[in-house]
Amino acid sequence: MADSQTKHSTESSADADPCLPRLWASYVGWIPTVNGRLSFRHIGDSRHPTESICANLDLSNGRLIIAYQRRPLSDVLFPRIIHPYRGLSGDFWFVIAARTKAAAIDADAVSGQVFVYKSKDDWRSKADQKVRAHIAEINAQRFSLDNQRNQLAELSFDRATAVASNTADISVSFEILRDGTIFVSQPVFAEQALEEASVAFANASGLDLRSWVSNQVYFFLRDVSHNHQHHEPTSDNILVLQDYDASNDLEWRKKIIFSLHYAIIRFKRDDLSEQASYRALGILAYCKSFAMCCKTKLKDKFDNAPIFNEEALQLSLTAKANEISSRLQAIANIQTANMARASTLRTIALGIFAIIVAVIAILIQPRINEKDKATFPNLYEASTIAAENFFSFLQLGLLIVVVTWIYTHSDWAASTRTGRALLEASYIRKGRAVTLFLASAAALVAGGLWKFRAAVIDSYESLRDLISLFQ
Repeated sequence: MADSQTKHSTESSADADPCLPRLWASYVGWIPTVNGRLSFRHIGDSRHPTESICANLDLSNGRLIIAYQRRPLSDVLFPRIIHPYRGLSGDFWFVIAARTKAAAIDADAVSGQVFVYKSKDDWRSKADQKVRAHIAEINAQRFSLDNQRNQLAELSFDRATAVASNTADISVSFEILRDGTIFVSQPVFAEQALEEASVAFANASGLDLRSWVSNQVYFFLRDVSHNHQHHEPTSDNILVLQDYDASNDLEWRKKIIFSLHYAIIRFKRDDLSEQASYRALGILAYCKSFAMCCKTKLKDKFDNAPIFNEEALQLSLTAKANEISSRLQAIANIQTANMARASTLRTIALGIFAIIVAVIAILIQPRINEKDKATFPNLYEASTIAAENFFSFLQLGLLIVVVTWIYTHSDWAASTRTGRALLEASYIRKGRAVTLFLASAAALVAGGLWKFRAAVIDSYESLRDLISLFQ
């Protein structure tokens, strides 16, 4: 399915000069590595967005990497509702088949292909069991002492690659250099009809499908090669692929530096939390690492790159983080003292109130009966109402507890996918969202009052009768 591209990607692999142009590539980018030397040993092992199934085996003549992962790529709001209702699925299956052509210590690049399956049915019926079996066969050679270890592992690798190549819907060639530079080709579709329909639909929506597919491949390769440390794993738009021009190796690097600095400034300005400042410092470390990789590669040509005062920026970020930390600590100390004082006062007040109520109850209990009810009519009536409407008061108390819990559970909007979807919808369509939320709240309250009208009326009458005793 992309034989010509596969040859280009493979032949330009680890043994090739990293400075040579990759004429087969259409896009270029960078996989963050803070020490400037990306580890190939962990490629394929990922927990984001789902756990991958992988084999990464170091042989005497190179490294073999086979892995696959399910990746939910739907951008639909409220997917748990919309997907079942419309019969949609945003899940794609990605398979990486890559290798180096030198021993681990000498390998400067890893190259291969990424295969994409557009649906669960395609993946399960065409490749799942076979690829999984070949991965298990490669992993079985990890501690093998067989003289044919290399040949057996390579045979399983070639078979897994052949299965994916013959059954995948899309294939993309790539090459990752040791410094994190990644070259990506144009996607190749297995069926012309699928390509034409997909491109036509994307063009109607104003989307460059080929660039989108290549970027999704880049995100997949970055997730299986890089551990997200200084930002949320879902923040995949900090770095994207750039158009590759073999005659200009500086322009795309400038764009990467601009993107990293933009993320730093955005964290610095828009997010006033302590965590954001430390994340900005982490991204600054990546930026310094990338700049060092560029200087090593371009040498004097990198002098034309934009200059940032990164030392001053680092001092500013550190000062901001310390300032926020000090302020938060002071606020936390005041809040802790206030909470302790309030808790103590409430406990004392409740204790005194409980003692008074208990003493009064002991004193008046003998007086509340049929014989003395005329002498203490209000007290007798209050005890009667409390006894007759015990469950109504209990329901009212539980309702107050539930409402209080919902009101104080303030982080649900940011910590749940449904909450984030609501936030995104309200941001995109503010006026409509406010109207919809108010209408939904009114409908929910009205529906609840109507559904439980008997309990509401009973609680209202009980409270009215109790209050009337003191008027």
